[in-house]
Formats: sequence, structure tokens, C-alpha cells
Amino acid sequence: MATPAPKTQYDTFAPKYTAYSDLPMARLEAQLIQRALGDLTGQTVLDLGGGSGSHARRAVDAGATLVDVVDISEAMLQEGRAISAQAGRADQGRIRWHVGDAAKPLAEQAVGVVGLEAQYDVAMANWVFDHALSVDDLRGMWENLAAYTKPGGRFVGVRVLGKAIGAAYVLEAKYGAGLEDLAEIPGGFTCTAVAMTNPPFRFGVSPMADSYEMVNEVPRQAGFADFELLPDEECEIVKADLEYWREHLEAPMFGVVVARRT
Repeated sequence: MATPAPKTQYDTFAPKYTAYSDLPMARLEAQLIQRALGDLTGQTVLDLGGGSGSHARRAVDAGATLVDVVDISEAMLQEGRAISAQAGRADQGRIRWHVGDAAKPLAEQAVGVVGLEAQYDVAMANWVFDHALSVDDLRGMWENLAAYTKPGGRFVGVRVLGKAIGAAYVLEAKYGAGLEDLAEIPGGFTCTAVAMTNPPFRFGVSPMADSYEMVNEVPRQAGFADFELLPDEECEIVKADLEYWREHLEAPMFGVVVARRT
């Protein structure tokens, strides 16, 4: 049986991860997240598994007054702090950084988020579910999101999608990132993700079927509803070259999902 990668693997290549933003897939992801977030003026955001804060900074740009980033990798958080410390950045003082395992109760880890008495307007979890080592891990992630999102609040998140699993364009990393060495594990599969930066870097992922097949039973049980996959074809990067993006549009490797906390 394949063994999922350790959750702390990002510590080894945190400085390289920022180069991901230059890849075509990452540019599409950024446009989708921006559309999903909309106007966040006066709102608070929880960014679960937020790494170095690329989407946290987008939330600040959209008007968020506070974004709490929680990530298991101290090295990724250090990268984020260094970026936010740059002179003149709008996110100074509006992003806070916390070490924590997204799959375990944040309260038990003494993570310094704003707390249950002041829940967030928006919760993000981008690529986080694809690092669940089991269905129980996936459940823990959604329970954290539910515990810290206001009733009626919004969820925004990127996840691997199942339609492209094993597709040639994914194996070739046509859009700058791909999946290799797929193997089944209970509840899903494990594989190696490759990012074609210069130089490329690889890391292990372990998506669960409830997530990549858009079943969403686990998050519904946790208290989320109205799941919607944002249309890629409405993004400017796709409209500018529909033929280039054709394979992704026919069988997307990833998508941005929005939902509502009931």
C-alpha cells in the first residue's frame, strides 16, 4: 500500500513554493480565488492551511480587515511573514500567522485565532483537503472550518478534481503542474505532485474521494451546504486562449469551490 507524504514536507522547500505563482495553472487559480472572494470590505477571514499567504494577501487586497493564516509548516509561515514585512505592503498588521495542524481541533492546539466568540465571515482552505491522510483527517479539517465560520458565512477553497486523474495532460504537467505515481489508499489515492518551476519541485498529496469527486458528504455533515464549482471559462486567462485551456476545461485537474455555512 502507498504511504501518504508527511504533513511537514513543505518545510523542505518553502522558499521554492513562491515560484509556483508564475505557472499558468497558478495564474488561473489566482483569478478564480479573486472572483470567489469578491468584496471583503470589513470582513474577517480564516485561511486554514494558508502556507505563505498568497491567497491571504488577495483577501486583504479585497478589503478584509483581518486574515488569520494557520499552517503546519513554520517555514512556510516564515516566508509569509517576510513577504508581509516588505515596506509599503497593505497587509501589514492585517495578516496573523499561526502554527497548527488543519486536521486537528485548533482549540486543543492553542492556535491564537480570534475564537468561537468572534467567528469568521469567510473561511478558506486551498489545496488543504488534498493533504488529508485519511477520511478522518478530512473530517477534522471541515470540523475546524465549521467551528470558526459564522452561520451564513462563506467557504472558498481549491481542490484536486477527479475528472483529470490519469489524463495525459496532467501527467505531462501541461499547465505547469501535474500528478505522478498514483496509487490507491483507503478513501482516496496518493501521488506525487510536480510543479514545473525552475528548478521543479515535487511533493506528496493524498486526495480523498469525497473531495475530488465532489461528493461533499463530509462537509455537509459538518454544516456546509450549497456547494458550487466556479466556471473556469469566465476567467480572463482562459478567455484569452480557449484552445490552450481546452483539455483542462474538458476534464479539470483542479477547481475552486464555494459553499455556505448553515
